[in-house]
Amino acid sequence: MKRLLFLCFLGFLSLVAAFADFGLVLSEGLLLEGDDETAFNSKTTLSPWLSLPLGGADFYLSMGISADYQDSLVFIPELHRLELSFTGQSPFGFRLGRIPWQDPTLFTARGFFDGLDLYVDLGRTRIGAAALYTGFLYKDTSSINNSPGDPVDYSLDFDWLDFENTYFAPRRFLSSLYGEFPGLPFGRGNIYAALLAQFDLGDAEFHTQYLLFRYLFNYRRFNLAAGGAVELENTLEQGYRTAYAFSLEAGINGSAFIRDRFSLGLRWASGESVNTAAFFPLIREAQGLAFKPVFSGMAIIRAQYQALLLPTLGAQLGGRYFIRTDTTSFMDSYLENDSSLLGAEVDGGLSWNPFSDLSFTFSGGLFFPQTGNAFASAAPLRWALSLRTIFSF
Repeated sequence: MKRLLFLCFLGFLSLVAAFADFGLVLSEGLLLEGDDETAFNSKTTLSPWLSLPLGGADFYLSMGISADYQDSLVFIPELHRLELSFTGQSPFGFRLGRIPWQDPTLFTARGFFDGLDLYVDLGRTRIGAAALYTGFLYKDTSSINNSPGDPVDYSLDFDWLDFENTYFAPRRFLSSLYGEFPGLPFGRGNIYAALLAQFDLGDAEFHTQYLLFRYLFNYRRFNLAAGGAVELENTLEQGYRTAYAFSLEAGINGSAFIRDRFSLGLRWASGESVNTAAFFPLIREAQGLAFKPVFSGMAIIRAQYQALLLPTLGAQLGGRYFIRTDTTSFMDSYLENDSSLLGAEVDGGLSWNPFSDLSFTFSGGLFFPQTGNAFASAAPLRWALSLRTIFSF
């Protein structure tokens, strides 16, 4: 019997090898940053992946283990993606497992989630519904935002001896209805809209609901992207309150002689006040490279220039200015008053792809606290340098 099972297992592996596509991805990330002190982090990740066609469906699996070094070396396992997708001849489709998903605004919920995404294509219009969970994700790569009183502590490093309390992301259940409407309005642009509800399954019971939209417009060399969110917050302590956020970016592409783009943008999130709550995105995403506040209670003005210098070499140069929309969401030991003006950051980077399966990305940034009024005169310059290499084979 054991021999029969072993032969069946070998037959299954042979069948998979005959029809599947598979490989390995080796990535290395180095980060050096400082202000008063200098910190160094290295993360090496080896990720095998498997893609298997199943008739009208597809199966994809990617997992890995990372060697993460900051103060000490620790090995961290992670399931990156586990997706079964159906895209048959009917207008209906679904994705199931650990799947990539994002809301229309791109600043409220984005990343990998565990759950189900159903959709129907009605010609050019696409309507869908998703049910997603975050509590099995690794906290450092999923970056699910803490709610007030949430037991997940991002300051605690992963520890094999305390796996449950140092590995998993905050527990959230998300449900969403969304739609994609190309050609609106007046035959130009694309509108994306969604309703999203977040249910906090921790002790905080910090529930939020969102009305989300995004509009994309392209005309010749000019392009425009506008997004917004209205949030209804429901907490045990303060009941129902509203919060708001929006983004706007306008860009112009270069001529046919050089592939480049210049853009100006603004991101704004409401802060804590008598009439509004601080906007609460589901992801805790840093808004800068050297200076890293989250989006809540923040406005960021940005200018960026990108250019393809060679077929394999790209470059970008940009600047940001940070403004607080309240005095409580962002905290720092060098803040000395309630001024809204935090300061400016400049950043730049190079990306080199010498081969299709090898890439290098270098980026750096400087934040100047003295370009604002909120920091003390003794606040140091903040800087960051990062290098990322990806090799697929």
